[in-house]
This record gives sequence, structure tokens and C-alpha cells, in this order.
Amino acid sequence: MKRRILARLEDIKLGGKFFILFLVCVLFPMIITNGYIIFSMKAGMDRQQEQRIENIEERLELELASEISKQISIADYLDRNVNLQEFLEAEYPDASAYYEAYVELMENQVIQYYYTAQSAYSIIICTENDTITNGTYFVRRQSVEDSCWYRAFRDSGRNIFLYSYYEDGRESGGYIEKGRRLVLIQKLPHCGTGDIIMLEMDYDSMLENMEMVCDGVDGYLSTGSKIILSTEDEHSKNKEFQDITSYQDKGCSLQKSIEMYGMDMNIYLTAERYGAFDIILRQKGSIFLLYLANLILPSAFVYILYRSLHDRVELTQEYLKGMERGEYKVIPFAGGKDEIGGMIYRYNLMALRIKELVEVVFKNKEREQGLEIAKREAELKALQSQLNPHFIFNALESIRMHSILKQETETARILESFAVLMRKNIQWNRDFVTIEDECDNVRRYLEIQKYRFGDRLDFYLHVQEECKKRFIPKFIVITFVENACVHGIEKSVEGGSVTVIVSEDEKDLYFEILDEGSGMEQEELERLSDLVKQADIDYIQKAEKSIGIVNTVVRLHQYYGEKVQIDINSTAQEGTEICIRIPKNYGEDDFEKAGERE
Repeated sequence: MKRRILARLEDIKLGGKFFILFLVCVLFPMIITNGYIIFSMKAGMDRQQEQRIENIEERLELELASEISKQISIADYLDRNVNLQEFLEAEYPDASAYYEAYVELMENQVIQYYYTAQSAYSIIICTENDTITNGTYFVRRQSVEDSCWYRAFRDSGRNIFLYSYYEDGRESGGYIEKGRRLVLIQKLPHCGTGDIIMLEMDYDSMLENMEMVCDGVDGYLSTGSKIILSTEDEHSKNKEFQDITSYQDKGCSLQKSIEMYGMDMNIYLTAERYGAFDIILRQKGSIFLLYLANLILPSAFVYILYRSLHDRVELTQEYLKGMERGEYKVIPFAGGKDEIGGMIYRYNLMALRIKELVEVVFKNKEREQGLEIAKREAELKALQSQLNPHFIFNALESIRMHSILKQETETARILESFAVLMRKNIQWNRDFVTIEDECDNVRRYLEIQKYRFGDRLDFYLHVQEECKKRFIPKFIVITFVENACVHGIEKSVEGGSVTVIVSEDEKDLYFEILDEGSGMEQEELERLSDLVKQADIDYIQKAEKSIGIVNTVVRLHQYYGEKVQIDINSTAQEGTEICIRIPKNYGEDDFEKAGERE
């Protein structure tokens, strides 16, 4: 079996072998691992959705209890109000006497206050006093005893009763408007035997509050088979109650039964569960990194390995065919210590030995001399590539020393700072420096700008002591400082100050760059903020100028991903404030190790 498999593999060309390798070792594992990771992310987001729904349920229950408590407070206050007690207990000989007492009660704002404060949508007091005339706030018991809400309260045997019903306009005789009603009914023992108060809650306000609390989650409040409140039922106050069968479970749901003052209610909440496509859209950055790690990089490596083997094998086959035709050419091969490299090396030795027998010796010498000349030229170009920076540094040092001899100490100091900055700028063998080194570079740069602007520029650096030895990417602060000088101080006639503050908390490092320069108009600020948010490699490659900040933002995102936060605030003619937040310990050990190696 094993020999048969090997024999079949030996009949497959190199490209086919690598394709099988790609399928078995890259694509299939990538599908399995990424699928598992996406499934795990989906499970986590579903748990978050479930927790969110539970929190919404708790808030809805609290909001309902709070609204009911508010109505009870109103009822208790009115029950103890002396003016209302006297009004309800008085016997009125005629309608004129009743109207006079009614007007006096209204002038005392006993009931209207709660309408003004929007504490209750409507208040109706039902009394046993037959001398009271039915009106806006008061009705006789005989007028309402056949109403569904009155019968339900009487049958409940409770002092406080919560009830919902649909008023069609006929049952109440017109004293209650047509529409859905959610009311609190309570006895008024201090006002008179049999007197009760019905407080109607603001249905539209409760529905609006429910929609705000649910925030995209479908919510239903029901009693029995009817839905009292629903986020799916807009402009529903004047409609009949819907049946609970209209409730649709969207996959992630919660049902909670509650009882409040004799009313059994159910809270239903439901929302869509996240699908795989939703996970990909929400976590596209992480998914991209997964594909980069699991597909693109391994695929690129397999392709490079394939080209390394295939190109050399194919090249060797072509030269072997040429040898069959009597052409003893050497394969132009510059390295490789694997088996194919050894085969090519041995072929070249064989070709050279055969060629030495048929070619004239001076041709070989001529070829060797040409190779030697090419090598010397390469070495010379390598030396020339290092000449220009050293020449510049030597020239700057000569000027600095001349300034010292002429006692131009400030010019010498500025030249020294400029030379150090140039050297730091050229030396990219390490991309991470300590905050202390970065701030030293910032200080040198600001000293140069101070030399340029004179009294128009003041600068201040404040670095928290604990931050100084932490590693950060090189030039992430000085770029923003340069922007503050060029676009803030230079454009301001009176100049200003530049302040750099570096601090940390338990998790993050903070870099604040503040200038009191010309600032920015709102439109320019929005453009810069959008540019920072959308910064990427494509913009850097296409842009012809002003890429310093974009370059720095892209580098920060490459190291810290979405954990980077950059806030920009500016006011025209007042100045600009930039705050950069990066993780404090993110990759810190790697930065230190990189620094030790370099």
C-alpha cells in the first residue's frame, strides 16, 4: 500500500505535489481552525446578547414598578388631601353649589398639578356622593359600576389594583376617551366609604420609554393573551390589543412572568442571534488577521518554497537537455545548500570539467577577470552608499566646532541637536526606543524650533517617571510635535507654546501634544480626524506630501491594532490638542528583547 502511494506520488508533477500540500497542510486546517474560532466568537456574542436581554428585562421591570409607584404616590397624596376630602364628603343642594365648590377645588390646583407635571395621564375619582355631578375628574359610582375596570377592581378584593383594558367609548358613557388603557385603581379610605381613584398611565410615554430601553430588541408586555405594550406596534394607542400569538421568537429570547398589584404579566424579549456573516462584519479586523496568519502567510511561504524548488529543477532540466545537444553551459546558480542546490553544484562542476577540455584556457581567465571587476565595482558602490551621510555629519561637526571657537554656543548647541536628530532619523536598524530617548529627540527638535522662532515659541515637556523606560515605536511623538510647530506656531503671528505630557495608568500610556498656535477651523479638523481614522498604506503610497502623521498612525495600528486611540480637538486661533493612547504592556517584553538584540 505504501509503495503504491509513493509510486503514484512520483508520477505527479512538482506543482501537483505542492497543490496537495497546500490543501492538506494550509487550506483544510485553515477552514477547520477559523471555523472553530468564528463559532467560538459567535457563541461569545450570543452570550453577550443573552446577557443584554436579561439586563433589558430588569430595566423594564424596574421602569414599570417605578411608574406604578408614582401613581400610588399620587393616589395616597390625594387620599390625604383635606380639600379633596371635604369636597367629596359635602352634600350639595343643587348644581350651582356643586359648581362653586368644584371651581374652588380647581383653583387650589389639587388635581391639575399632576397634569402639569405630567405625572398622570388622567385622574378619575369615583364617589358614593350622589350630589356630585359627573365630569372630567369626578363620576358617581352608579355611572361606572357596570364598567369592566370597576367590576375587575371590585372582584379582585384588593385595595390597589393594576388593570388594562380597551375603551371603546360606549361603556364609559364618554367620560373616558377611546383607546388602550393601563390604569391603577386604589381605594380612598380617608375620603369616603366606597370612594376610589383611577389613575391612567401615559400609554405613549410608556411605549416610548420601552422602545428606548429595548434599543433594537423586540419587547412585549402582555397579560393573559393580549399584548399591552410592544415595540413592534407603532401608533397603537387607539387600536385593539393584539393577541400574544403575534409574538415571534427570533432565536435569542427571554420570557419573565411578574405579578404587580393583582395583575399577572409576562415580559417577552427577543432578538436575532448573530450569524457567521455578522461575526465577520463585526470582527473584520480580527478575521483579517486570522486569514493573514492562517492562509495568506502559509500560502505565500508554500508558493515561495514551490518556486524555489520548481524553478531550479526546471532550470536544471533545461541545461541537461542542452548537454544532450553538446552544450556544456554552467547553470547561473548563486546559492542553495539543499539537495537541489547540491545537485546543481555537482552539475556545474561536471560541466566546468568537460568545458575545460574543449575551451581555451585564456577564455576562462578572461571570464574570471570580468567577475573580479564586477565584484570590485560592487564593493566600491557599497562604500559610496555610506559616504554621503558620514560626509554630512562630519561637515556639521566642523561647523559646530567652528561656532564653539567663535563662542557662538547657541548655534553650536543647535547644530549638535540637528546632527543627533539626523543620525537618529537615518538609523532605522531598530524601530523601538524608550520614552526617555523619544522625549530627548523631541526636546532637541523643539530647541531647534526655539532657535528659529525665538520668543514666539515656548515649550514644556512633562514625563511621568514610571514611563521613561518603557519601549514605544520610534518617532511617534516627534511627528505630532513637528505638526504642532509647522501648522500651529508658524501660522500664528504671536506664536505660542508647545507642551508634551507623557503619563500612564494601570493599562495604557498617554501622549498629549498641546499647542497654543493658530488652531483649525471645524472643517479642517473634521478632515484631519477622518484622515487619521482612515489612514492606510494605500494613502501613503499615493500621497505626494503631508504623510508624516498618516505614516505614524499606520505604524501605530500595525503594532497595536485597534487598541490605538487618537483624539484631536482644536479651536481656531486658540490651539490644538492631540491625545494618543496605546497599551502600556502590549508587546513590551518583545520591544525590550528587540532592543537588546540590536
